[in-house]
Amino acid sequence: MAFIRTIHGDINAKEMGVTNTHEHLIRIGGGEVALHGEDMRLPFVDKAVEEVKRFQAAGGKTIVDCNPIGVGRDIVKLLEVNEQVPDVNLIVTTGFHYSQVYDRTVHWVVRYSVEEIADLLIAEIEEGIDEHDYMGPIVKRSKAKAGCIKVGTSYGMITPFEEKEIKAAAIAAKETGAVINTHTTHGTMALEQVQWFLKLGVNPEQILIGHVQRIPDAWYHKKIAALGASFSYDGGYRVKYWPDRFRVELIQEMIKAGYQKHITLSTDSGKKSYQKAYGAGTGVDYDLVEFVPRLREEGVSESALEDILVNNPARLFTLKK
Repeated sequence: MAFIRTIHGDINAKEMGVTNTHEHLIRIGGGEVALHGEDMRLPFVDKAVEEVKRFQAAGGKTIVDCNPIGVGRDIVKLLEVNEQVPDVNLIVTTGFHYSQVYDRTVHWVVRYSVEEIADLLIAEIEEGIDEHDYMGPIVKRSKAKAGCIKVGTSYGMITPFEEKEIKAAAIAAKETGAVINTHTTHGTMALEQVQWFLKLGVNPEQILIGHVQRIPDAWYHKKIAALGASFSYDGGYRVKYWPDRFRVELIQEMIKAGYQKHITLSTDSGKKSYQKAYGAGTGVDYDLVEFVPRLREEGVSESALEDILVNNPARLFTLKK
């Protein structure tokens, strides 16, 4: 039976609803905080609850928290968030970020074999996420199981560490049917990620590439979509990169080219300065309250929006066993 694996159990795809496919609600520390500063630390359950409730009030039903192993993931706090907003589905993540966030230590990924790493990912999907975040010798499985696998790659390259995580993620994806939900640094190496996964035998329906809107070149996106992979277009309101116009035009062009079924939306609000609960001007509800209304004004059809917000995420996050 096909199902979607959430933090509180397995659900039918029809229960998915409007979905944010790449978000960060809790990050208690780790390599990103060490690398990029305290703006990256999101430690408070009450503030995560506030963001989730805003998303819900705007019509949202499911949030994918993409914080992976070893970068401040805290499944106990995420369970507390879910208990306070039980009507919103939370999908949580196993897997890894790009190698730079782990470079301050000799991470166990360096020491373990690909097969051993894959076994640890599979266990988080089938048995439960480690309450200690795989950061020590004792493993304590929580009741929450991972519903997707994360992979990250560096700017303009895929490091040996990242090659190892890609291979382990491919094994885990084929074994469990879970989608691989990726990080690309400034959109680079997106095509290479897809090529790697296809070479390793991953179903293209299990490949969801993140942050590629940072390269708002429709030609590049069409090449990736032609291989069967999908996109999580995020980063709204990030005028330091591109104004929203570029994301609108990219979506319009991809729909025109026949790739409406390959698009999802996310806010990736993984900093205090990106969340209203911490005092920012925007938050996890941004796409639903600002960007989707703009897409309507710009002529994107209701059928396309239904695919982008509901149907495509439900298909992609259904475990394909």
